[in-house]
Amino acid sequence: MRIMLLTKNFPPRTCGVGDYACRLAEELSAAGSFVTVLTEPADGPRHFPLGMLEVSLRGWRALRPALNAIAASSPERVQLEYSAYAWSRWGAAWWLNALLFRLRRRGIPVHVGLHEIAVSVRRHPLHAPAIVAQWLHVALILAAAETVALNMRSRAALLQRLFPWWSDKIRYRPNSSTIPVVPLTKIQREAFRSERGIVPGEIVVAAFGLFHPAKNYEGLIESVALLRRSVPARLWMLGNFAAASPLYIARLKQVARKAGVEDVVWWPGRLDSADVSRALQAVDIFVLPQPDGHLTRSSAFMAAAAHGLPVVAVRQPGGRDQAEFSHGENVWLVPRSTPQEIAAAIRALMNDRALSTRMSRNLSALYAERFDWNISAPAGRSDLGPSHPGVKSAPEQGATVVTATHVSGAKP
Repeated sequence: MRIMLLTKNFPPRTCGVGDYACRLAEELSAAGSFVTVLTEPADGPRHFPLGMLEVSLRGWRALRPALNAIAASSPERVQLEYSAYAWSRWGAAWWLNALLFRLRRRGIPVHVGLHEIAVSVRRHPLHAPAIVAQWLHVALILAAAETVALNMRSRAALLQRLFPWWSDKIRYRPNSSTIPVVPLTKIQREAFRSERGIVPGEIVVAAFGLFHPAKNYEGLIESVALLRRSVPARLWMLGNFAAASPLYIARLKQVARKAGVEDVVWWPGRLDSADVSRALQAVDIFVLPQPDGHLTRSSAFMAAAAHGLPVVAVRQPGGRDQAEFSHGENVWLVPRSTPQEIAAAIRALMNDRALSTRMSRNLSALYAERFDWNISAPAGRSDLGPSHPGVKSAPEQGATVVTATHVSGAKP
């Protein structure tokens, strides 16, 4: 199958959706599809073996160049990986709706991975006019697309309630890990830890992902400070903070200084995926401190699951988006994202190694069964991901690689 993967950001441009799109493209190509990526030009070199077309994807002036680029690729389908605020300041890129409808009129099916939906009016009542526009934007995406996949059950169910006439288009597709596992032997793991100053008996706690204030990394730092009163613990803050707010990174480092743990926090910055994999395998406990408890939309959580780590996360109110997980069986859920509760959870797992080992094995098995790429992007599917309801099709054959190209409207 010839697939055009459309994404605003793509490595080396830092973005969670861009990283997901990159891994998706690799998986689709490995499964036998002819994949071309259409994305914005990057400032740095791209190290990507598949075909690429680069064009500015900003505003109505992008409509014709994008159509030309897609036509040049002659795809059998277009896969759009979409997070609205990456495309528009107000979360509603109307020109993109026009693009999808034109592709539909040309007989090119479009499948959408919708990574975000409209902002909640309950939380942001003053933004009500913009939120109405965002919902209209989402409705037009649904009208033009063959399928729309969301990474949370609650969001899929919400769209089905709001747009019951399009219910069959809506899919639940959890995120998969964007970090391939690079296996380490026990000796290699210990060497990795030793090179970073970890001595026998020390516990390494880690977080991973893009640094954003909503994720409550402050609470994680303070939890390690509490732990160190009784346990020799260190913290690895894995992730590229170059794309984060410098003020927020400075605030986190100030929290570490005030808590007296500045010397035991490692901030490696951007690492390639192989080094992220090695680092993940060298930690003892992974913590996802974000208060909303969203697991299936978190590629960072899925990376920990794929690497077989014991994970501490926050229990989601209602638990609808944590239906696949069981406290104490495959993940340890704390009621709130507070330093005290996170520290107590880490201490409980480190005091019961049999429990943490069982949790990590169960989570790894659950990932392989429900969340791995062979589930979310199987070969030959006419859509992508576990469906809501299911759709299957016959396998396709014949992978091909094309070369990177600039098209009309792209930067030189």
